[in-house]
Amino acid sequence: MSNNYSAPNAALVETNESSDSLEAGIEGNYSVELSDILSESWQKTKGAKRYILGAGILMYVIAFVAITIITAITMFAIGTDPESPGPMAILVQVLVQILFMALILPFSAGIFVMCLKQVQGQQPEFGDLFSCFNKTGKLLGCMILMYIMIFIGYLLFIIPGIYLNFAYILAIPLIVDRDMGPWEALETSRKAITKHWLSVFLFFIVLTIIMLISMLPLMIGLIWTVPLMAIAMAVLYREVFGIASY
Repeated sequence: MSNNYSAPNAALVETNESSDSLEAGIEGNYSVELSDILSESWQKTKGAKRYILGAGILMYVIAFVAITIITAITMFAIGTDPESPGPMAILVQVLVQILFMALILPFSAGIFVMCLKQVQGQQPEFGDLFSCFNKTGKLLGCMILMYIMIFIGYLLFIIPGIYLNFAYILAIPLIVDRDMGPWEALETSRKAITKHWLSVFLFFIVLTIIMLISMLPLMIGLIWTVPLMAIAMAVLYREVFGIASY
């Protein structure tokens, strides 16, 4: 006889769907259908343009102001002649570039969070822009490692550099969504993209052409193409690895 007051019998276990989708991506069990990604991305720009564009503008304003102030103070302190820069000036330029990345990357990651939420049918929030500052160290470490590896690739007869430039394209998204470490994210992205490298390469070539065309009439078209490209990256990431956190 059944007991109407007994607890449900469903097993309370965590699903491994997230890890399965990650492994599927690494194994290359996905496809890059350019027309489908662009079509979905265009539809998903509705209601998201103001968040993405507003966040992007604020990101660059904050970064520009901060870098300008820091550069001016530093150069004044060391008293370097800009016409004959010495080792100290070069060091300052390198440090400023690193600081610029440290400012830009968490904001860029926050915009990617907005896009992931939009792709999932959730409402982006302006506060998402500041949601990845706790991952600044991982994001910066990943970007520095990426630049080093790509630079070495270009030194090795250019082709390895071109390969890595696109193979690492989903490393930052992996840190944002799955909180991976820098090297793990780079290698996971490389292994997955390698399976369909040419399709991903053509995908970004087409996006670049769309972006360039949109800039011709006084850059007005960027109002639509910038959100389109941002959301297309989120759709591509979902197609390859699935979305785990949003």
